[in-house]
Amino acid sequence: MTSERGAKTPETTGSGQDLASISLRFLALVIDWVACLILPYLLQWAGLLTPDPFAFNLVIAGLFAVYYTCCMAVGTQSLGMALMKIACVSASDGGRLGLLRALVRAVLLSLVIPALTAVFHPYNRGLHDLAAGSVVLKVPAAK
Repeated sequence: MTSERGAKTPETTGSGQDLASISLRFLALVIDWVACLILPYLLQWAGLLTPDPFAFNLVIAGLFAVYYTCCMAVGTQSLGMALMKIACVSASDGGRLGLLRALVRAVLLSLVIPALTAVFHPYNRGLHDLAAGSVVLKVPAAK
């Protein structure tokens, strides 16, 4: 993990990759959330899902948590992250998060408040990143 200018800091691994900006992270999250809205709305339209708003919102939140956990446990990007050219990696070794840390990150991200704390962290790491030991980096352009 490095600063926006690529300088090595006490928290970095010295890999030289730039951190993803808050705006790229937010856009990726919006894309992922919208993608997770499509299936429940289609199921509700087809009459296969309850019209109860509370249950419907729980289905959406649960789907997002499962989707995001799977994406981070298997790889380093979700659909939104791939489109924004950013990746979520382990802060300690730069690899995938694994199932447990991906689940922690997804659940905290679903709560929204931990994600908002990224604005106040010097390296744009919210509580969900700190708890999961993750960092979101810009994906280097292919040469």
